[in-house]
Amino acid sequence: MRMIAPKGPMWVPVMHELLDRIVTGAYPEGSALPSEGQLGAEFDVSRTVLRESVKVLTEKGLVSTWRGRGTIVEPAKHWRTFDPDLLAARLRHPGGEVVVRELLILRKGIEPVLASMAALAADDEQRASLQRRFDDLERWKDDPASYVLADGDFHAEIAEMSGVVIARDLFDLMAEPFTLARRGTALIPGGQEIAHAQHRAILDGILARDGAASSAAMYEHMQSAEDRLAQLEWSTDRLVLPAAPPRRT
Repeated sequence: MRMIAPKGPMWVPVMHELLDRIVTGAYPEGSALPSEGQLGAEFDVSRTVLRESVKVLTEKGLVSTWRGRGTIVEPAKHWRTFDPDLLAARLRHPGGEVVVRELLILRKGIEPVLASMAALAADDEQRASLQRRFDDLERWKDDPASYVLADGDFHAEIAEMSGVVIARDLFDLMAEPFTLARRGTALIPGGQEIAHAQHRAILDGILARDGAASSAAMYEHMQSAEDRLAQLEWSTDRLVLPAAPPRRT
């Protein structure tokens, strides 16, 4: 019998455990999940908890329920790619480096444009807010774990300054996967120092209201992160990331 310590509603950890098993192939595409009775005995939870877990997995596109067949694992092409729980699970397991690279490609196509728009559209109050975000980076530059969190805040602030609502919502949605990806590239020796200098260049461009310089600095930052990722050593196609620290204040 497997006991799962509750973290919020009981269905949450059960859902995450089942999601991990699907992502790792323990429950392969086309296979049926164990019966409610089997899972209930394993996790020591009620059928109500299991049904809620399966309902959420269904909404994420990972499974579907069929009369007479049970709950069937869907092909990966049906999964909701941008679901934060799914992305985080894929990052934790073999093949996670592919997700990190894809996230960087996505960011490289979006963030230089957002930086340019922020430089041209932001008001003085927003620029002051970005300066404070950079000050946080400066404050934590010798604390890699905390720096990663401040890094995310810095980029999210630029997305907010750009005025592109969809971009802001995308950053909110992708906050956890982006953080996991940053924690990976932060493992490269000297990488944080490089990133910090690039953050300063981005800040300088935006404060100078120079859209072209801001865009170029952001693109260089994204490309550098992609290059640093290529230096990481993936053991059995998996990067083991350090535990995330608590939010620093």
